[in-house]
Amino acid sequence: MKIKRFILLICIALLLCVSACSKDRSLNRDVILKNGNTNEERNQFLTEDIKYFKKELPRLHKNLFSVITKNEFNDQTDKLISQIGQLSNEQVFTELNKIIASVGDAHTNINYWDGFHYPLQFYLFNGEVYIVNTDTSLEEMMFSKVIKIDGVDIDEITGKLKKLISHENDSWVLARLPEYLQSPVYMYGLGIIKDESKAAFTVEKQGKVQEFTISALNYEEKADFVNNNTKDVITGYYDKYYDYHFLADNKALYFEYNVCADMADLKFTDFNQKMFDAMENNKVERVVIDLRNNSGGNSEILNPFTDRLKSYIKEHGNVKTYILVGRETFSSGMIAIYRIKESVSDAVAIGEPTGGALDCYGDIKTFNLPNSQLPISYSTKYFELSKSFTYKNNGVGTFLPDITIEQTIEAYKNGTDEMLEYALSN
Repeated sequence: MKIKRFILLICIALLLCVSACSKDRSLNRDVILKNGNTNEERNQFLTEDIKYFKKELPRLHKNLFSVITKNEFNDQTDKLISQIGQLSNEQVFTELNKIIASVGDAHTNINYWDGFHYPLQFYLFNGEVYIVNTDTSLEEMMFSKVIKIDGVDIDEITGKLKKLISHENDSWVLARLPEYLQSPVYMYGLGIIKDESKAAFTVEKQGKVQEFTISALNYEEKADFVNNNTKDVITGYYDKYYDYHFLADNKALYFEYNVCADMADLKFTDFNQKMFDAMENNKVERVVIDLRNNSGGNSEILNPFTDRLKSYIKEHGNVKTYILVGRETFSSGMIAIYRIKESVSDAVAIGEPTGGALDCYGDIKTFNLPNSQLPISYSTKYFELSKSFTYKNNGVGTFLPDITIEQTIEAYKNGTDEMLEYALSN
């Protein structure tokens, strides 16, 4: 009984200690967020954070120095520590973001978004930034091309933002740039915009150049978007992890696979059975697998599909298979491409080079900076798809589709999915 009481007292003491430490850290975070660089306590807390980062990330990451050297990492980090007293919070975290991005691992990131966001949504067509959705009060800006923000040329802006995006190829930069443009904290931290609460957007539409002053929304505020659709496969919105449709005119099954995970209300194995029942009943002659929005999850989830697809084609013969891929195809979404290619050797991949790399670090974990509490994700494993599968691809740091098609702004405005159209008509 005494031993049990002693253990209980230790547990209570530990809980009180953890609670006190957690409370202290919360207070430290408040000091950072509520003070500028003239506050010595704020500067000390941030210095502790960066020193902790400098020690922990190399220790925890599978191989932090595959792209940059240890000396480069240490020099960049030490330089940031020496500048803390001259930088705002946004500038400190932006510079830290640059260091993390320089590692060259798309899975290793920092999240310091502070909640402010523009009532605009962006997408890059042919390397140019377009506004694809706006608040109803800004409908005049719909489908306009962005030329400048606060007088700074958009190419200069995207070039600077690229240095904040952890990536292994330029396709992943294209995938991530829209959210970096929508969140003013990044441009504010880089000194592109002078005021995080508003910015002047110079845009061009049908040959006419206009300037709009856009106020940022707070975290709790939501834009009343012109387009309220929750699903848009081109710009990366989906409403289900997976779904299918039988397209009778084409004798085709369209299988949309957005997340490598089970849905709560319909496990993938059950969904897969229903989908193949539909394929059998409708004598499907063409299968289109859409991986354009699939940025990862559990790569084993898809196995029942690839097994059944291989059997279905063997039984029915003359079944065309297409895989739609793009800039958002990443991580386990990449493995899905290879598993399909292994099961159906003549499957044709259509779309853009993928945001995911063929061989890359992954299987992420996170740690928090002790005072600011900002989360840092890091990779714990290295995956070599080039050695794991017999199928080979000529992409360097990306997967190159068999047929390259990039959606145009004109087709998007007209509601035409050029990649899907090609898969259904060839």
